Amino acid sequence: MTVPVRFEIRDALAVITIDDATTRNALGPEAATLITRFALEAAATESVRLLMLTGADGVFCSGAAIREWEELDETGETLTDRGTELCDLLEELPLLVVACLPGHAVGGGAELALAADWRIAAPDAELRFVHAGFGLMPGFGGLVRLELLVGRPKTLEYLATRARVGADEALAAGLVDAIVAADAQLAWAEQRAADMAGSDRGALAAIKLASATGDERAAFLDIWPDRQLPDRLGS
Repeated sequence: MTVPVRFEIRDALAVITIDDATTRNALGPEAATLITRFALEAAATESVRLLMLTGADGVFCSGAAIREWEELDETGETLTDRGTELCDLLEELPLLVVACLPGHAVGGGAELALAADWRIAAPDAELRFVHAGFGLMPGFGGLVRLELLVGRPKTLEYLATRARVGADEALAAGLVDAIVAADAQLAWAEQRAADMAGSDRGALAAIKLASATGDERAAFLDIWPDRQLPDRLGS
């Protein structure tokens, strides 16, 4: 049986790849479980500084595999709870996370990308907020994350019009941080991870937490006991 998610560690970079050609990398229960497991494994690996989440065959994630979730629960509770837990995990993980979009990220797949700290997109990639076309709305925390990035009016526009936001518009709107060709995204992530390799893991986790919560003082005091002083000034 084909496993829908692959995982590898490349020095300071951990890579999770959604790889399910039969569903265009849809997020089903097994994929959600594996992404969670691998994200936690990456966080527990001392050498890792950056987690890259991507998709195979030119697609990031085509959204939730609705029929698979319906088999578990017709009410939708399992889907929204598991999807929210996964996105919250990525957002709260004590590692920086980059979502690398080689192609489209649709519905719940777009929500998954929004949970990352950084997003890079191929020139022809799109974030597609198609939920309302299926009688749905974001259910993984994507509405709130989208509003934090682009504001309420733009969020309502994207969701109400089932917008397909191309890479250039996404960059201008702040939905993605860079446009990088699909075949160069791994190298981009490897370089970013290498640049972070000399940074203390605890300090990186504290920076991410303080950025999310706004409580810089608490994060600073939390890591103060583990401070490492340079041998000389300017080091």
